[in-house]
Amino acid sequence: MHLSIWTAVLLGLVLTPALADNHQQTEISKKISIGGGYQIMTINRKWLVASIEQKTNHEYWKTIWNYDTGFVATKVLPERACYVSIMNRTEMPSFDGLPQLAADLRNQRHPRPPGKEITFTLIRRAIRDLQSYGPDIFSTCTGLSTYVAYEVHGPQFNLGSCLKLDVLQYLALTYCHNDNFV
Repeated sequence: MHLSIWTAVLLGLVLTPALADNHQQTEISKKISIGGGYQIMTINRKWLVASIEQKTNHEYWKTIWNYDTGFVATKVLPERACYVSIMNRTEMPSFDGLPQLAADLRNQRHPRPPGKEITFTLIRRAIRDLQSYGPDIFSTCTGLSTYVAYEVHGPQFNLGSCLKLDVLQYLALTYCHNDNFV
């Protein structure tokens, strides 16, 4: 009798950390209603990757935030393009704060404009090796025209046409075609 109790206790001690680790690595997905459409945020704790996707009648985009590699990729289907940039960690929400950000958005009654904005200029430079940006960015951008996006600061002239994406009512990602981007 004592042997079976001790065996159960030892198994519990051995398996508890393994099960806790497995629970922390699972994906979390949250659907958030924003301005007549919705955004879906998926968090992969194992790979430190967040994916935010917006679907409306008029547009579809998806942005991948890879906190491990420090890259951001945004796929914009109306343009059939993907933009890859270095992550600005001071402007981005923290990885651990993303679930709380989603919870806060669910409790809001009225949409609000994002409190932060990052503006990028697009460079017509082909990215040859998408795999170096990680598997999530590779799978998101494969088959699309993929461009490098560089963050710009201060007032910019001749940015050309811009596309502004409201991500979780927290951050606006603005991608601008410069005059040389044709």
